[in-house]
Amino acid sequence: MATAAHPPDDASATEHGLDLAEYGDQALGRTRRRAWGTGENGVHPIPLPEALRRYQALERERPAGATATDIPAVVWIDIEDPGEDEGRLLRDELHLHPLAVEDCLRGRQRPKLERYAGYYFLVLYAARVDAERNRIALNELQCFVGPGFLITVHDQPVAEVRETIARWRSAPDRLRTSGLLAHALIDALVDNYFPVVDHLTDEVSAEEARLAAGPRGAASAATVHHIRRELIVFRRVVAPIRDMLGRLMRRDVATANLDLLPYLEDVRDHVIRITDELDTLHEIVTSLVELHAAADAHALNQTVRVMTAWSIILMSMTLVAGIYGMNFRHMPELAWRFGYALSLLLMFVTGLLLWTFFRRKRWI
Repeated sequence: MATAAHPPDDASATEHGLDLAEYGDQALGRTRRRAWGTGENGVHPIPLPEALRRYQALERERPAGATATDIPAVVWIDIEDPGEDEGRLLRDELHLHPLAVEDCLRGRQRPKLERYAGYYFLVLYAARVDAERNRIALNELQCFVGPGFLITVHDQPVAEVRETIARWRSAPDRLRTSGLLAHALIDALVDNYFPVVDHLTDEVSAEEARLAAGPRGAASAATVHHIRRELIVFRRVVAPIRDMLGRLMRRDVATANLDLLPYLEDVRDHVIRITDELDTLHEIVTSLVELHAAADAHALNQTVRVMTAWSIILMSMTLVAGIYGMNFRHMPELAWRFGYALSLLLMFVTGLLLWTFFRRKRWI
């Protein structure tokens, strides 16, 4: 079957001088299965059967109590757009827990960390700004991390996966274990959260400037509510990572990777910073929503006051016209030559006085 390769458009791959088209893809329909492994000459793409043989050998020869930082030989299997065949591969060939495999096939999971016998299962999200739709695009990524192996599953191409592979191939000694590879992948995901936060900050700042310039209409209020929804969704993606990393860093866990603690602490600090910035932005947006509501109420109050003032002015004129329109028989002005002019003058003067009064009160 024809090979389905990704074009070498990743910026990090270009920096490292790597051609990511050398993925060694094995495609079944839309599904792509890729694998890489360490060897004497560094990291190279390997056929999927060879990756399965290495994985099964790791299962047989793995020392009891081994962690993700103990075995330097690593095999990475990447599955894109999984289907039932991939589900059987994960369950029957790779012997992963059926519940975790079900999560991979169903998707739409909240970010989480689950511990199984001999490995961890993580659900993370890649995030970027969709400029065309002016919203945040999220891409779910499932990871199985164990001694000597890393398995990633995702529906759509994930740039961070290719970036991490490029770094691994350019410096295999620095990413010599599956734990360090998992850290590099998580770090790449978290680093790409910062441009999203910057985008949201720019959106909030622009809306603050618009509101400060004067009252806005329904379109501006809709923009604020859109930003608020984006903040809530993005925070739901970022906040659980802090707890996930905290669990990985617990020294009382039997499989704790002490060598990874400084790296995990660095990523956790980034996540805490992002979460704090999102909380601050959420407070600002909440204030903007309240200001929009106050501005709408103020505009409505102004409208009611203007309408009330003009109603009183017109009512005063109507009063004069109503008195002369009753046609009393003994009303002196009815037979007076200047009575009509006087009534018009009286209405005009009354309206002018009331208009001046409301003007000074700033009702008009």
